[in-house]
Amino acid sequence: MSAVPPTEQTPTDWAAWSREAVKMMVARNAEWPRKLGLVGAPEYRWDLDAATLVLQGPLHEVVATVCLVGTTSEAEGSFLWSWGNEAIPKQHGEALEVVHDFGRANGLALLTTPRITGGRPEATECLCIAARLQRAMGTFIDQQGDVTLYFTILHAQLAPMDDAPLPN
Repeated sequence: MSAVPPTEQTPTDWAAWSREAVKMMVARNAEWPRKLGLVGAPEYRWDLDAATLVLQGPLHEVVATVCLVGTTSEAEGSFLWSWGNEAIPKQHGEALEVVHDFGRANGLALLTTPRITGGRPEATECLCIAARLQRAMGTFIDQQGDVTLYFTILHAQLAPMDDAPLPN
């Protein structure tokens, strides 16, 4: 599956392309935690300024570089892209330029409109499209009160071990 649809003479079926992006991320989200030794629902913490997500595995931590794609608010009934939210550190919007550019090039309002009416289904579609275009290894979603945050996981690795000597 390519990240960019073919440019043949046949018009692209964007709904099918979007469904394929969701399917791709479902498969990747089943794979990356297993590969990194994460089981169940690990404890986690994220830092928007550092663009990191740290997940606590049973024997180690996993440190991921993430991009906050956007947020939903149940009260507002909308999804807001990070590039359209001044409260989000600018590196997240910059990491989404590939998505924004793709939307402009293909006339896709879903990818160029800062605030989209809807909730989790619309946000999940935007998240998976962003992940596909960013070639992300997976996605992560977190709920904080009324706000749900939608992250792409761009890179992840085991956290370096500290330099403390091992007990014998």
